[in-house]
Amino acid sequence: MATTVPSLSGGRSPSLVAYRSLADDLASGKWATGSRLPSERSLSEELGVSRTILRHALRELADAGLLEPAAQRGWFVTRQRLSEGPNTLAGFTENARERGLNPGARIISQYVRPATFEEAETLGLSPAAEIVEIERVRTLDMLPTAVQTLCLPARLVPGLVRAPLEDTSLYAVLLSEYGIKPSRCDYTLQAERAEGLIAQHLEISEGAPVLVGRERTVDSEERVICVGRIVHRGDAYRFTASLYRF
Repeated sequence: MATTVPSLSGGRSPSLVAYRSLADDLASGKWATGSRLPSERSLSEELGVSRTILRHALRELADAGLLEPAAQRGWFVTRQRLSEGPNTLAGFTENARERGLNPGARIISQYVRPATFEEAETLGLSPAAEIVEIERVRTLDMLPTAVQTLCLPARLVPGLVRAPLEDTSLYAVLLSEYGIKPSRCDYTLQAERAEGLIAQHLEISEGAPVLVGRERTVDSEERVICVGRIVHRGDAYRFTASLYRF
């Protein structure tokens, strides 16, 4: 039996009533983040509107960033995105927790190797000096959202190669174990397509859009302590900036 919907008197359009009803359901958490909504047929019967009117309301909710359409699969509740601004240096874990998300990590690889010529030059090391490379899948609320690769001079972080880094902030480890506090990160971001293992780790289709961030992090003495790359799922990351005109 169809659920009773608010009266359409007063010039309120059926699509507006459907929109507000669905928006209220989304706000109340009726459907979990990332979950699929019931079929359009079920929703139209529940709301007492035609499927044409329902689709209009669904499209409006998608334009508002609350829903995501998936061809042949239906409508999904938009996942929460990790948002990062350019003026605050915080790690993945800190950013996630500030937004009420549960960060996690799974180690792909963690080992010592000789630096490449480019890495040695960037890190201020002698050619082929040893570095620690750490590659992790980063998760938000258990969903894989990024693949992060970081390289640090081995002489600065003895023993880091054996440290347990699952579900741990590397910034916190650097501060507590080595007294290293990052002070600035030069960061570039560009859109690319997911390929091979990256797509597998992120559980997305090969060729799907990703955002690739490349970083160079220094401490208060302008000593380069880390270089790396993080590949974000395109549907799980948002970069925000405040622009000023002088």
